[in-house]
Amino acid sequence: METDLVSRLDEAATRFVVPLRMNEGFDEQAFLRLQEEIDRCGTAWRKEPHVPKRAALILAELHPAIEACAWLYEGDMRQRIQEAGLMVSEAVTDALD
Repeated sequence: METDLVSRLDEAATRFVVPLRMNEGFDEQAFLRLQEEIDRCGTAWRKEPHVPKRAALILAELHPAIEACAWLYEGDMRQRIQEAGLMVSEAVTDALD
């Protein structure tokens, strides 16, 4: 179960961040799926004494990676990506709190 959750989180993060990094634009569906996977992990690990190391690394790197991608874009798109980064950061905090 734990490995499946981490794999799903990794896949969702990759599907959202890689196209941003490749300057292919913002995929709203991929963003929503990433948020869902973060929430799913938070629910599963809420009462656990630890978070799997691989998941912790993914979660820790999400906001900085998204923020860095924002600077590849201009105007409204940059703003949207920055907002998404903050939303992800808040979702991670909620999931691990």
